[in-house]
Order: sequence, then structure tokens, then C-alpha cells
Amino acid sequence: MREILFRAKAINRDPDREYRTDYKNGDWVYGLISKLYDEGSHKRYNFLFAEMTNESGVSGIDVDYKTIGQYTGLTDKNGVKIFEGDIVSYGRTLHKVVFCNINGCAFFGIAMPERGEIWRFDASTPCDRMKVIGNIHDNPELIGGDE
Repeated sequence: MREILFRAKAINRDPDREYRTDYKNGDWVYGLISKLYDEGSHKRYNFLFAEMTNESGVSGIDVDYKTIGQYTGLTDKNGVKIFEGDIVSYGRTLHKVVFCNINGCAFFGIAMPERGEIWRFDASTPCDRMKVIGNIHDNPELIGGDE
């Protein structure tokens, strides 16, 4: 059975509110998404959050919806779980892990912008030659971004 897991960065919008966890702004939360970002709420209340339930079962943890990434089900050569939004080294090049939906076919892959391609992840992907070296939220400079 495959493991369903997400991660996102915690946000604490209200400094006067008591939160049920010790997560600080920017801490990674691992678990399941329990409430997705609501475009209508953003317009009414001017905040950008979703909610997660962490791996310990604590629910209602506010997270930045822009940082949500799903676990691909694969690990790198060091056994590190590979998530959507990770930056991996593969050979001498760095690549962003992405989720794609092309013509109704959804998959995870690594972006190959220099070729205009996305290499699809599947059970035969040689992840033993990949290494997670960061992610697009904490280390955007690795792939020329400024998150």
C-alpha cells in the first residue's frame, strides 16, 4: 500500500491566539491536508492558509497553501522521502520535482527546463542516483528562483 503524505509550512496568523502545537512560522508540518485553501475566504479575510492534521493526529494546523507538496512515494539514494517541490541532484544537474496533469494523465516527475521536458517518476525511476538537496521554498536560489 502506498503512503499518502503531504508537507507544508506552518503559519501563525494571529499572535494573540493560542495554538495547539509548537510549530513556528515556516516550520515544516508533515501529515494530511484537512482543509484546502478557499479562494473566497482569502478575498473576505485576506489570508492564505489551508489546514493540516500532522502525523501525531493534531488537527487544525494552519499552513501556507502555496507550500503544500505531496510525497511521491519514492526515496532518494540516502532514503530521504522525495516530495513535490523538492530540488534533486541527478547526475551533474539540479531539477525540481513537479506534479503534472497532462491530458488527464497525472504523475510526478522532474522538470528538465533546458530540454522543455518532464521526466516521469514511476517504479523504474533510478532514484538511487538522485539526492534531495533542498526545496523550492527554502532554497529557490539552487534553481534560479527567488521564492
